[in-house]
Amino acid sequence: MMREKIEVLLEKYYEGKTSLEEEKKIKKLLLITPGYETEKQFFLGLEVMKSMEPTPRSAPKTKGEMGLWQKVAAVMVVFIGLYWLFVDHQSKREEAIAYAQVMEAFSLIRENMEKGTTSLGAMKEMKHLNKANELFNINEKEEQQ
Repeated sequence: MMREKIEVLLEKYYEGKTSLEEEKKIKKLLLITPGYETEKQFFLGLEVMKSMEPTPRSAPKTKGEMGLWQKVAAVMVVFIGLYWLFVDHQSKREEAIAYAQVMEAFSLIRENMEKGTTSLGAMKEMKHLNKANELFNINEKEEQQ
């Protein structure tokens, strides 16, 4: 009967369904019942662990305090951010200057092309002057034959 009671209580204990009173009952029954050596060692080990004093630890820092490395890191982040903004601004300014220069070059090219096309228009008007040269060339060809 005692063994059956211990078995039932141990099964409930391993399933995590025992109360504190039932756990105390298991410990008492294991002490007076022969056998169950591994279970006895387990519960004795738990008692030993309870009796041990915890090692003292330093109190955690409050959230308001920043360590030196955190302060240095924050300053570095600020400087890197400012440097990036400066470089970005410089590159955008250089891009704007380059864009203006390219547009100015395109404007000069357009103006020169317009001058060239007007010159061609004048040359088209003078093409009747080439007729005389063709006539002379034809006459020279006839004389040579």
